[in-house]
Amino acid sequence: MSEALAIAILATITTGLTAVVFPAIVSMRRRIGRLERRDRLSWLYIRSLIDHAYRHGAIPLPSPPEGWSDEDE
Repeated sequence: MSEALAIAILATITTGLTAVVFPAIVSMRRRIGRLERRDRLSWLYIRSLIDHAYRHGAIPLPSPPEGWSDEDE
């Protein structure tokens, strides 16, 4: 009986931790995805600035891509 009780308690604790930790993991993955997207956009924008400077001088500068200057939540 004590083994069954221990297994039931362990299952309850595991379920509770999963319910708490899983949304945090999903949230972190979403945030990492946004940060990686912004990093790619930054790299492309900086690359376009460098290319533009070599080809056309400094005026007018290309505009940043959509979502590049979004604030991190």
